[in-house]
Amino acid sequence: MLIDDYFAQLESVIKSCGSVRTRTVHRDKRSDYVGYFRADLYFYNGSLLHVREFVFTRSGIVKDIYVYHYQDAEGRMVFRYDNTGHHRNLPNFPHHRHTPEGVLSTAEPDLQTVLDEILNLL
Repeated sequence: MLIDDYFAQLESVIKSCGSVRTRTVHRDKRSDYVGYFRADLYFYNGSLLHVREFVFTRSGIVKDIYVYHYQDAEGRMVFRYDNTGHHRNLPNFPHHRHTPEGVLSTAEPDLQTVLDEILNLL
């Protein structure tokens, strides 16, 4: 898949989420198959999702780096998924989820899954 197609797929997921009030999206195409996608999605209740993905798409979708950081209207973290190389003791290392209560092992999420989780919280 070309990186432009992947970027378009992400933007389609965002546009289909009716609870997003405003959004800013930045595409940084590094080659036909490598890119950095950044978005800030503001929801009707004032909460915010920061999306960051550094992606390779030549042989499937490989997210070298991802962060999905969701915070409430006061700026407090509700949750954050990322694959930063810490928490090596977790079964699904490097994939994990931060919450105010701690860190949990998780599978690698995609943007649709994260948005669905947020919609359940709204």
